[in-house]
Amino acid sequence: MEFNATFLVSIISFLVFVFLMNKIFYAPLEKIITEREKLVDDTLNAAKNSRDTASGLLKERENKLSKAHDDSKKIIADSVENANLKSKELTQKAKSDSVDEINRQKTALGNQNEAVKNQLDNTAKELAEVITSKIIG
Repeated sequence: MEFNATFLVSIISFLVFVFLMNKIFYAPLEKIITEREKLVDDTLNAAKNSRDTASGLLKERENKLSKAHDDSKKIIADSVENANLKSKELTQKAKSDSVDEINRQKTALGNQNEAVKNQLDNTAKELAEVITSKIIG
């Protein structure tokens, strides 16, 4: 194999071609690829951060819902308990009021009974006197 000037010119022109291609085509292309990789990485990191934030917000929402549910159960239980206590108090008051009213009515009926007995006794005495005066004369 012979090495002559054509071979040397071919090698030099090939090296110039590779150098120019690297400067004109490959370097800008590599820069674009690097920028796109950086953009993809940044977007991926932002997406992961957003997912983590959303996950945190979801857990916080679940905790708030659970707390609200527990609070509402407690409020309902307290309200039921208060209503039961008030119902018992009102029932006891109504019972005692009715017992008091029954005792008053019994006393009033007893007094009326005595008054009627006295009136009947007086009427019986008056009738006996009238009958006696008509028989005696």
